[in-house]
Amino acid sequence: DIRGVDRDIFYFSVSGWDAHKKLSWNEGTNLPLLDGAIAAFSNEMKSMGIWDGITVIQMSDFGRTLPANGGDGSDHAWGGNYMMMGGTVRGGQ
Repeated sequence: DIRGVDRDIFYFSVSGWDAHKKLSWNEGTNLPLLDGAIAAFSNEMKSMGIWDGITVIQMSDFGRTLPANGGDGSDHAWGGNYMMMGGTVRGGQ
């Protein structure tokens, strides 16, 4: 209210997801970073009592193949992936 805005946008970016090889190493490095950022953000919003008014959206601009390639990684595929969470988001619907 003090700043006179209706919405804020917070941005977090981690590179290194384009894992054509050593996919398990990339995920083992990047997923804890992403998890820590989301946990810190959600914990702060909960402590401020505003988590129920928050929606977090994660997106990727391309998909990956499900089967591994020859380098223990995955290749580009169609589609993408999205994740949404927040205080009033009802998952599993």
